[in-house]
Amino acid sequence: MSTIKRNFIYNALLSLSQVIFPLFTFPYVARIILPTGIGEVVFIESICKYVILFSALGIPIYGVREIAKVKTDQIKLNRLFTELVLLNVMLTVLVLGIFVVSFLCIDVFSSDINFYILGCFLILSNVFTIEWYFQGIEQFKFITIRNLLVKTILTLLIFTLVKERSDVLIYFAIIVLGSVLNAIINFKYALKIVRLDFKLDVKGLKRHVKPLFFIFSSIAFISVYTLLDTVILGFMTNAETVGLYSAGLKVSRIPIMFVGALGLVLLPKLSEQFHNGEMEEFKIMIQKSLQFVFTFSIPVIFFLLSLSHEAIVIFAGNNFIKSGSVLMILSALSLLIGLSNIFGLQILTPMGKDKFLSYSVLLGVVVSVGLNLLLVPKYQENGAAWSNLIAEITVTAASFYFANKCIKISFDWVFIFKNIVFALPLFLIPNVVSQLHMDTITGLVISIVISVVYFILIQLYVIKNTLIRNLKNSVLH
Repeated sequence: MSTIKRNFIYNALLSLSQVIFPLFTFPYVARIILPTGIGEVVFIESICKYVILFSALGIPIYGVREIAKVKTDQIKLNRLFTELVLLNVMLTVLVLGIFVVSFLCIDVFSSDINFYILGCFLILSNVFTIEWYFQGIEQFKFITIRNLLVKTILTLLIFTLVKERSDVLIYFAIIVLGSVLNAIINFKYALKIVRLDFKLDVKGLKRHVKPLFFIFSSIAFISVYTLLDTVILGFMTNAETVGLYSAGLKVSRIPIMFVGALGLVLLPKLSEQFHNGEMEEFKIMIQKSLQFVFTFSIPVIFFLLSLSHEAIVIFAGNNFIKSGSVLMILSALSLLIGLSNIFGLQILTPMGKDKFLSYSVLLGVVVSVGLNLLLVPKYQENGAAWSNLIAEITVTAASFYFANKCIKISFDWVFIFKNIVFALPLFLIPNVVSQLHMDTITGLVISIVISVVYFILIQLYVIKNTLIRNLKNSVLH
């Protein structure tokens, strides 16, 4: 089995675990701490993610690309690893100081200081998680096994310790513990492969600043329009509204995890191919990525449009029924984010065209901020959802424009049309099943089974999708 296939399987398992574990824990937690409790946790998490974003300065993506280039040279690998860790530590200390002053002085942050104290541990642990290092050396097997282990521990703790509405702080503490465990395991294991080399000069650190700035700009802008909607909701509405929006957003992002698995696997390989001038192989992998995204994202859109309210009720409970409209609005995110990841993460980033990605995402930020301020006061969670969707459309279109300037991108329009036409019944299947008057869970399970079987048969024998055929052959042999 090729390295790419093996790494994709591991990353797909990782993505699957990020779906399966929340399917067990979130429905339980949502029914215990209710929309208000979920909103409180999501709000503080969003604030912490902004702090982590600024302290990381683009290292999570830049590190993957640069580590992939020097992974066969131990001396260069040691030096690069140390430089990036040191930069992350210095920036984290600086930004964490600002974070502490903020939650001590600003009233809206000091409502429950215990949340923000735990947030400090979440921010600090991120420095030593160094996921970028393991992705760069293509250690996806380790990442997957560690993730499954930690998530199993957290799941057991959630079902054991979160018992009533007042346990919302305990729930957040368990989330923080997961980040701390990941950091300890990752850093300890990394030091068995690479060592810290403190014989560095200032020039060694400075050489990373310019490329990191462009990557950071892109990530920062992305985070603005992916996290800002939640923060604006928290400031302009209330915790319950944040909880309703977060539930719909969380379900909509389940298929995105699977679609995004391929991008993370291909980034180090694409960086290496471009660095070595292997452009034909580079283009072939981009075409396979496009085929992958269209194959799996188009059916997801029709399925979510048909079953949004049922999925929300099962996932989070009747208290979150309003989240169904949020999920309908965001049903196209898997396609949009899948495509923008190809144009940005798989084309612009490996080619070192980070500034073009920054421009694309900056445009998305302008659209997101403007629409959130305009729509959230009146339409609340639905306004935030529309802002999110339109911002993603903007970023996808802009990143395609710049990527197409760097490498000619061609679409198989016949293939795309076939997938759309044969995906239409996926919208009808749940409606037909609902006529049997079953309970919600049984109806959803039957709809999923019928849809999956229909999808596989159509892809294999009507569309004759080579991607699905190769996947079938890999499983059967």
